[in-house]
Amino acid sequence: MEDIKDAIWDVTCTKDVFDTLKKDERFLDLLTLARFFNALRFCQQPVIDAMSSDRPSASRQSINSFLFASSVLYEGFLLVEKLGQYFRDFDSFKNGFAVLLRDKKIRTLRETVLKRMRNKFVFHFDRDIALEALKDFELPNYRFATGFGKASGELYYGLADEVVMNYLLQPQPNDTDGELNKRLRSMMKDITELMGQFIEAAERLIAEVLVTMGWTAKIRE
Repeated sequence: MEDIKDAIWDVTCTKDVFDTLKKDERFLDLLTLARFFNALRFCQQPVIDAMSSDRPSASRQSINSFLFASSVLYEGFLLVEKLGQYFRDFDSFKNGFAVLLRDKKIRTLRETVLKRMRNKFVFHFDRDIALEALKDFELPNYRFATGFGKASGELYYGLADEVVMNYLLQPQPNDTDGELNKRLRSMMKDITELMGQFIEAAERLIAEVLVTMGWTAKIRE
């Protein structure tokens, strides 16, 4: 495709091609992967929008963007485990998702923090989380909420998010604040990098498969 900088482009196919794909199991899985891609990008956007703001809502958007995106990522791996039956022979799958699925560090992330987020306080809201997290919970000061003027959209119940992050880190009695902060930064860095790897793998696989199915890309006039 010609230079697409600052141009809107579409990936399209003919009606005849589309009619042959409607019941193609490979195409149905590809649509599901594309739906996942949209959901993950949607969850990531609030933290990008909040970067230039110091209002209470920016903190709310940043932490919840990370939590929701991480939970969607957990679901994405469950989807990808099923894609191999149709796409394992594609180079983009071999060099992308297959590599991620074999990685032991990634599997540990999936089965610990990603799973806890998804099951306990993002897609479900487990009341017992607060009880467990508050056992070893100390802060220099305790603020239940922070606001900005009378705008309800700026209201942020920060204590609720601090409690679930404490639960997520699983602090030990001898952990210092510095150690917990270091662990938190490391965890967020690892998950953020994994999101980038997953998105790249999805983009490459979708692009390669679409070509084989008769879709073409062109700049919109």
